[in-house]
Amino acid sequence: MNLLEVSPPAMPATRELRLNDGSVVVLDDPDFWRFWKSKLFIHNRHVCLRDTEGRIRRLHREVLEVRDSRIVRFLDSDPRNCTRSNLQVLDRSVLATARPAQGACSYKGVSPYRGKWQATIRLDGKLKWLGSFESAEDAAKAYDDAVLQHRGRTGVLNFPKRGRRRKKEAS
Repeated sequence: MNLLEVSPPAMPATRELRLNDGSVVVLDDPDFWRFWKSKLFIHNRHVCLRDTEGRIRRLHREVLEVRDSRIVRFLDSDPRNCTRSNLQVLDRSVLATARPAQGACSYKGVSPYRGKWQATIRLDGKLKWLGSFESAEDAAKAYDDAVLQHRGRTGVLNFPKRGRRRKKEAS
């Protein structure tokens, strides 16, 4: 009986580059040879290098050659693992929808106000007050209505499963 040996798919070879503080950063082999002569250093918890103009560049963004406003995320949360399989590029809008509200209430644009709940939205850099409500859910619905009115279908909603139709205006 003739058995064929099946080998697992080959993982790209990785190499380690030593930083000026003695620690190491892990890179894929082709990226290692791109950056092996660069003087790498730690700046704001990220591995960085200086470009030809002297500007500080983050290594993980240079590996993927991301020069716009997109986010490059570490899948294992280790900023010293700059292998391509550990990096993910995300649009800023995707990150905004995933981030929970950062206050006393779990709804975006809603906060406690004099024993009730208030809804506010920021438009053109100014805070617009939408009203005071008995429950946080009512305030969140008012915020969603304002988002639909001012930002359209692309705005981030508290209740995304709710219909994205605007209210009909009274004639």
